[in-house]
Amino acid sequence: MATKYFSLFLVFLSAHGFLLDKTQSTSGQSGTSNQYVTASEFFDETKARHLEDQQLRRYVDKALAVLTSQLEHKFDALDQKFLRGENQSVSIQVYESLEQKYTDLERKYTDLEHKYKSVNNEFKVIKSHFWSVQNKTSENRNDIHMLKQLGNIKPLQEIQTLQQDLKSVSAQTHSLTVNERARRQDFLALYNITINQKSALSVLNATSREQLMKLRELETNNSKQLLRLGQFETNTSKQLLRLGELETNTSKQLLRLEQNHNSTTAGIISKMEEMEKQENKTMSVIQKQTNENAERVAMTAHPSTGATITNTIIKFDDVKFSMGITNLSAYKTSGKFTCEQEGLYIISASVMSYTNSAHYYIILNGNNISLTYIGSHSSTYEHTGAVTITRKLNPNDKVWLYAGGSWYIFDSLYSKLTIIKIK
Repeated sequence: MATKYFSLFLVFLSAHGFLLDKTQSTSGQSGTSNQYVTASEFFDETKARHLEDQQLRRYVDKALAVLTSQLEHKFDALDQKFLRGENQSVSIQVYESLEQKYTDLERKYTDLEHKYKSVNNEFKVIKSHFWSVQNKTSENRNDIHMLKQLGNIKPLQEIQTLQQDLKSVSAQTHSLTVNERARRQDFLALYNITINQKSALSVLNATSREQLMKLRELETNNSKQLLRLGQFETNTSKQLLRLGELETNTSKQLLRLEQNHNSTTAGIISKMEEMEKQENKTMSVIQKQTNENAERVAMTAHPSTGATITNTIIKFDDVKFSMGITNLSAYKTSGKFTCEQEGLYIISASVMSYTNSAHYYIILNGNNISLTYIGSHSSTYEHTGAVTITRKLNPNDKVWLYAGGSWYIFDSLYSKLTIIKIK
């Protein structure tokens, strides 16, 4: 009887011992509510299976206890039969058969113990698996609760959009910072020009003050001479009163004195006019120098890096010196010089390269105005190609250097571009 139930128990374990979840084919995307219901059903089914396993274990324990008691009774009966057989002088064959049966029963009992232990181990595995499933179910519940709390969070795409906007704002901020640095450099250049002009004006003011001091000294000397003439006229009148007899001589002297006075006054007036003309001339020279300083335009620049260039604008973005140019940042970015003041300009370029047949153009408003070959050779030695031209440039005219073909250009002091307004 016990062996029958034990075999049924083994069949039950092989059929349902590892059925932990229902296999369902679902299409589409499952929501958090479906997962929560499936986990609950699985927990309920696992709990029911656990109860069934406990009941089955109790039944197996009872069956094994009954089987053990039955075996013990049979062993006792065998022992009694064995004793009776000895008393009745049972034959040796019967005793050996009984001993064989006892050995078989003992072996079966041992097999049953092993099977019981294996069943117990499988039960422990099922129990541990059940607890792990229970822990996962609690974790799923916590995750579902957290998902419910996070239901008002914005979608991930909006966060990515915000990140992209933040990156674009960072890029714009960087470009504004670069422009601000360029404006600072332009302001420093203008500030240096203003300081130079102020120093020149201070020198001219000092010169004007010295000339004014000289004019004041001349006026003081003239006033002294006039005072002396007045004193002389007073003395002359006294002498006329005293020397009536010498009236003719006195009149002659008066005439001479008047002539001298007129000539002196005319000389003073002419000198004052000359001084005024000289002062006006000095002021015109000062104004002319100020205008010339304001109209001066000059620039010398070099490439910041040496590299291989191919059919592109040559950028001399390392500006070493500039005067009268307000759009340096645009020039450094584009490589094109934009004329701001009309006049006659000298355009000079010197470029070093070791590439065979390297050449470049000077372009004015999209038209080639110069072609220079650096060198045609078969070696790898460096060669320099230089050119100097003059052109009349109007405001907003653009001048740049263009590299023909593909060749290597040296940076720093090896290659340079100079533009100067000469008139």
